[in-house]
Amino acid sequence: MKFKNKILSGWSNSNFSNCNYFEAETKEQIADCFEFSKKNKKLVCFRGGGRSYGDNTLNKNNIVLKYKPTQNIISFDEIKGEITVSGNCNLVEILKFSIPKGWLLYVSPGSQYVTISGAISNNVHGKNCSHKGYFGDYVKNMEVFTPDKGLLTCSKEKNSDLYFSVISGLGAFGLIVNATIKLRKIKTILINTNTNYVKSLEHTVESFEKLTDNFEFNIGSLNFTRFSKNLNDGKVYSSNFSEDISLEESNSEARIIIYLINYCLLFNKLPLFNKMIEYCLSKVVSKKLKETKKIIENYYSMNFLGDTYLPLYNHFFRNGFIEYQVIFDKKNYLKGINEIYNVIRSNGHSSYMSSFKSYKASDEKYIFGLNKNGYCLTFDIPRQKSLKFDTLIRKINEITIKYNGQVYFGKTPCVNNEEFKKMYKNYKHFEVIKKNYDSNFIIVSEMTNRFFSDVYNHNNN
Repeated sequence: MKFKNKILSGWSNSNFSNCNYFEAETKEQIADCFEFSKKNKKLVCFRGGGRSYGDNTLNKNNIVLKYKPTQNIISFDEIKGEITVSGNCNLVEILKFSIPKGWLLYVSPGSQYVTISGAISNNVHGKNCSHKGYFGDYVKNMEVFTPDKGLLTCSKEKNSDLYFSVISGLGAFGLIVNATIKLRKIKTILINTNTNYVKSLEHTVESFEKLTDNFEFNIGSLNFTRFSKNLNDGKVYSSNFSEDISLEESNSEARIIIYLINYCLLFNKLPLFNKMIEYCLSKVVSKKLKETKKIIENYYSMNFLGDTYLPLYNHFFRNGFIEYQVIFDKKNYLKGINEIYNVIRSNGHSSYMSSFKSYKASDEKYIFGLNKNGYCLTFDIPRQKSLKFDTLIRKINEITIKYNGQVYFGKTPCVNNEEFKKMYKNYKHFEVIKKNYDSNFIIVSEMTNRFFSDVYNHNNN
């Protein structure tokens, strides 16, 4: 087999690894890759669109396998609204195909460039989590290539243990070859959005309690920078589908002027302008509104804010950044977040962007699902080599565990084995499923190696 020596990184440019990269175009090549890894004692992990923030898809001095078939959209049942696509298909490909036909994904994360395999493995969620749940809730079935049993079809009825493990399973059980996704019927992609100013984190929680009853999509953008004058003020964006009918094609890409502005902000990599982006974001987020601002926009601009306005955000920071996305239930939320924020500030760090969302608990059968009825907050913390970053993370994780919280691993690459066990109660179930489909434990990423180091060491000795 011909591998490419390649230095890969997570999207936040905080983790890099030199890997043996291989793109498989056929199922036979996937099988060959698994056989090669067994014979040569190489570990394998999978990579989709590279939109996971940390080390989910990295594998130092081992194999990173990307499945890249010639056809991404396989079939579509326009009566049932069910689309079958390859695991390599990204969300925007589905949307460009399905929206003109009057169908839309039920759940979508904040980037249109996430692949189906990444969406399933991380069980992504969006601004409508409280209303529509998680991406995995709409996966009808999948074909998954496993090292021990080859290509298997799995669903809630067939090979259900594999089905509920692959969804939220961080790519640890097999490669998603294709999946059938249930879509929702729509008459429009026009969105009515209300923007409200919030004066504090407490005010944001109060607002969400009311807004989630009346709006399907809700997200807050809060100021946790060092330039905040009013502590944690910001804006809450609440949206519903418009009554105006329109399925017209919309531009999903950022405009040229947006890219020019983003390129200017890349000067943030120079020490002289180190805090420029933080200051700019602080001013945008904290701009007060005298009254509710109402706009009509399309689904793309509402749902994919980062792609639309900050397409180069992951390149703004000299040493990359860590996004710490933590979820607490409602009774612990304010206490947990305030303690984390105090630790971040007292250790000389700051969050350049912070978003707020509401959650409902995912299906308890998902092996590593988020089991909170509550809220999340994200902290985007630039890596600073002069500060003890690992010490900071351990302190933050300690607070998360203290208040029975969880971090979301599609974005947060800084949890060790002991911390993972305390955040995710299905830990022991992992080894049972793993042995059934990957008894030689060849599917390993740098992330899963951190989480399951005791299991891997036990089975390799």
